[in-house]
Amino acid sequence: MPRKNFTIIFSVIISLLLMISISGSGNAVYAAKNPQSPENVSIVYWNVEKQKIDGFGGSFAFHKGGSVMRLDEPVRSQILDMIFSKEKGIGLSIVRNMIGDGGIDDWGDSHYDGPTETIMPGPDKYVWDDDRWNKDEFDKYQIWIMKEAKKRGVDTFLSTAWSPPAWMKKNKSVIDTGETPNKLDEDMYQQYAEYLAAYVKGYKEHFNLNITHISPANEPELSTSYSSCLWTPEELNTFVRDYLAPTFKKEKIPSKIVLGESMEFSENYVLPALNDIKTNPYIDVVAAHAYQGLLDGDTTPDPDEFARSKELGKTIWQTEFMNQGNDKQTFENNTITDGLKYANLIGNIFDVTGVNAYFWWWPAANNGADGSDLIRLVNDGSDQRVAPTENNLFRVFKRFYTFGNYSRFIQPGYKMIKADKHPVNDVLITAYKEPRAGNFTIVAVNNSPENQTVTFKLKDFPGNTGAVVPYRTSASENLKKLDAIKVNKQQFSMELRGKSVTTFIPEKFQLPALPDLKDVFSSYLAYENNGQSPVLQVKKSSEGGKMITNLKNGSYIRYTNVNFADGSANGQADMRGILSMNARVASNGGGKIEVRLDHPKGKTVGIMEVPKMKNPRKWFTVSTMIDTNPTDGAYGLHDVYLVFKGDKKKNMFNVSQFGFSDGKLVQATKTE
Repeated sequence: MPRKNFTIIFSVIISLLLMISISGSGNAVYAAKNPQSPENVSIVYWNVEKQKIDGFGGSFAFHKGGSVMRLDEPVRSQILDMIFSKEKGIGLSIVRNMIGDGGIDDWGDSHYDGPTETIMPGPDKYVWDDDRWNKDEFDKYQIWIMKEAKKRGVDTFLSTAWSPPAWMKKNKSVIDTGETPNKLDEDMYQQYAEYLAAYVKGYKEHFNLNITHISPANEPELSTSYSSCLWTPEELNTFVRDYLAPTFKKEKIPSKIVLGESMEFSENYVLPALNDIKTNPYIDVVAAHAYQGLLDGDTTPDPDEFARSKELGKTIWQTEFMNQGNDKQTFENNTITDGLKYANLIGNIFDVTGVNAYFWWWPAANNGADGSDLIRLVNDGSDQRVAPTENNLFRVFKRFYTFGNYSRFIQPGYKMIKADKHPVNDVLITAYKEPRAGNFTIVAVNNSPENQTVTFKLKDFPGNTGAVVPYRTSASENLKKLDAIKVNKQQFSMELRGKSVTTFIPEKFQLPALPDLKDVFSSYLAYENNGQSPVLQVKKSSEGGKMITNLKNGSYIRYTNVNFADGSANGQADMRGILSMNARVASNGGGKIEVRLDHPKGKTVGIMEVPKMKNPRKWFTVSTMIDTNPTDGAYGLHDVYLVFKGDKKKNMFNVSQFGFSDGKLVQATKTE
């Protein structure tokens, strides 16, 4: 073969291998090793600063604040703390609201899912000028949630208009009527600008709330059966340049103008304004949602987007995203698989796009789909439009905790700093600092199912760090606070658990461990329990990891504070109360695992039969349906006891882990 041809073929082979290595796994694209980094080492550069972080946020539009408000104490405060408190929760620092359009006659209802009252129900008619105005009832759910957030340290409030009031629009409706265009009448541009200014001033005067950011249009390309209004990018530019900005300047409105909020994660809807020398200075934040335009399974943004915004040094916010669509309303999309997806997206969106803030849709809500929420408030299944349906139960998804691996430890005013992003395959590292106090946060996402050790070198960090404290979310852990790791000569190492997110902060700035709260979306390693019979032993498993062995008839392991909520693994209406449990076992003489509540002799809610097997080193899965009846079943919060039963004279079986599912059963047979 001629040398030239050999060289060409060799080059093609190498290229193909590189392509395969990049596309061969869902995680490889965003977690391929940086060839310039030392093996398994991530250098974090204190002095190489990137963007300032404005915070993490969420919305309570469509009365979702009412879902929380209607809960009884102490659950109500518990949920609020889980959302907004750094000490007891994930520390969200921005609340996004809906500017009321008064469209209750067009769609929705007044308490569960619908539009908010408008401050201006007609031309030159402000509600606070009416002697009959009931201030305590006006927009009460959003105002209440903002004030509760404010009590917990939140001072950034973004208010977005889904639609102007109906009387300002061409079709005289806040929704798409299918006939006249669902648009703001051009003759109402000035009136709408004054309306937004009055909204800011009114909420300060009457409710003592500073609306720090105003967005005139939500998803301006979308015309729907709920509050919406179509805009073109050029129309938005005209409105801001000729009406909104001059009005805010004249009225001395301090709120920053947020523009864009299209469904696609791009700056396309803001480009005319960015390129207009008159409008550009007034655009404080370029915003977009992330329902379209993400890459690699929605784990990373397009690196070519927001080029103009970055060139101009604009602040960029991602202001809405969730698991949207029926195909995503599954049990799997509430587990660590989903949590890792968002951990990768958040790290990448800060690093690649350089966003300054990241928002979820509803942090906590009573609604019809799991994917909308970080915490889903359970309802009793009755008609929401007739009476409140909240029952003080709630379900916490893994994405709540992986979101918290960032939001709890990266507060407004932090700056992103450079870190070697991929010190080893399938690991993603990002870093942030609080420059004044010397605090910092390093987030490590390990997408590999295998444990991987990474060394972190702290370059040019001020003073002596001493030690760092890790907080880890994995399949079996929920932002668990781990033992401190000593920092020696400004570096430390840790074995990152497979499929986990670990956040490191300096020991002197450590936060308390979150209250113990387990869930059906976690797996349960047998050796990581909250109590076991003395006779049980921990040994290495032939399958990898560790196992519990020396099981005796009547011995048990215990897990505390397991939140079954309403017993549902999947929040779809037809899956209510359906829950199964499984165990990974290696059997000799066989036996069974009884699932009991609150005591080794408590109510039995499931039994897993473990057959006798010919090969005691062969691992397999057994499972059972779980009784979730609300009277004495796996409903609400319980300690779980897994009690092992079998022949006293025989070796029974070994067990490595447990888990839950949405009714899927796997039963081994003796022939295996």
